[in-house]
Amino acid sequence: MLKKSLPRLLIALVLVLGLFAGCGQTGGNSPAPSPAAPDTSSAAAPSKKPADGEEYPDKDPSKTTIKMTAVRPITGTNASFEIYNYGPVYKMWVDEVNAAGGIRVKEYGNRQLKIELEVYDDTSDVGVMTDLLIKTMTQDKPDFVLSPCSTANLQAAAPIFDQYGYLMIGAEGGGTDTRPLYDQYEDIFFTTAFSVHQIPKMTEIFKELGIKKVFITYMQDAHGLEYMESTKEEFPKAGIEYVEVAAPWDFADMTPIISQAMESGADAFVAYCYPPWNASLISSAISMGYNPNAFLVGPGGSQQSFYESSGGAAINGLMFEGAWSANSGPAYKAFAERIATYYKDDPNWGPEWWGTAGYWGAMEMLQVAIEETGTLDNKVVADYLRNNVIETTLGPMQYENHELTIDSWAGMIGQYINGVVEVIDVGAKRTAEPLYPKPAWPAK
Repeated sequence: MLKKSLPRLLIALVLVLGLFAGCGQTGGNSPAPSPAAPDTSSAAAPSKKPADGEEYPDKDPSKTTIKMTAVRPITGTNASFEIYNYGPVYKMWVDEVNAAGGIRVKEYGNRQLKIELEVYDDTSDVGVMTDLLIKTMTQDKPDFVLSPCSTANLQAAAPIFDQYGYLMIGAEGGGTDTRPLYDQYEDIFFTTAFSVHQIPKMTEIFKELGIKKVFITYMQDAHGLEYMESTKEEFPKAGIEYVEVAAPWDFADMTPIISQAMESGADAFVAYCYPPWNASLISSAISMGYNPNAFLVGPGGSQQSFYESSGGAAINGLMFEGAWSANSGPAYKAFAERIATYYKDDPNWGPEWWGTAGYWGAMEMLQVAIEETGTLDNKVVADYLRNNVIETTLGPMQYENHELTIDSWAGMIGQYINGVVEVIDVGAKRTAEPLYPKPAWPAK
């Protein structure tokens, strides 16, 4: 019998709601103390002569660091994304770069410059984020500014990055709603997969498994409507029937949704909902004995902590939007082990299987672009990112029309199989055969 406290789980999970909902709580606009930064007080590495003997003039011998800032949700409704998603990635990247001596920049005498990082707290408020973004760009005058969090924040931030001459590499967030920005701002990039990437892959999986009918519940907002729209385009191509029911705004009682799903006779259940809704749906399905052959959830499902707190082994076979796996190849296995080791003493951290691999690749792409162009000029670096396939430790990655290409990702749909995340996309990226039908929920 599954034993858990739904209220306690929902309180914890509601923190992540703000990423997709796009509106956070209000707060002050003063910067919060930034995380402990690596020691950058040591002198820059000496200029290095290449094998051909070429000398590199140093435009500023006094410069010893690459200044980077970020405006991030350290507190507020989006705070869990700083804990689980992009936050762990950029912090580990900075530490690893600095431990290796820094980034070599030709225009500074081909010296290695360590990264000096300062992070401000936007309290998960869009207005605070924009104020702090302008403040850091005009007062700190950093060399680069890292991504804010959430689709709404990225939409608000794009014109500010453009106005002050900074490239923007978006992390958490993005979707069909951000695509209109592409024609307005040349130097913006997005690294998170969304509906138009994931739904076609999910459709292929369902067709392969012989799924004929799907019950779908969705949020009546940008996220849910976007994913529903993609579903309406893809499912008919595969001959898959679907029943759609809008999710209520109150996630406390999902029994009416589960009752309708049971009556539908669908082979699979899909929720384009946020973590608190997804957790409540799982709990209600278990308590009501609803056992579809497949159960797939959206945001939150990619966080290992969500899986564990929602039942762990009791919900073996849960599918989710994502995805990469430690079994996606030796490089992904090494990355999963390295980030787990880096955060082994952090009780708040847990693996995330949707965006983190892409975010890591994007940070390495930035480093390669700086070293290859030999400059900190954002326009030049952005041009390199836009026009090159870049080799990262996770394999070749490329931006096309402002987004990472499909080939840059390890997968689009994941599944927990005996506690291990696997990519179940049809084709070469699959790391394990889908577990279908999923095991029955534990008896209540």
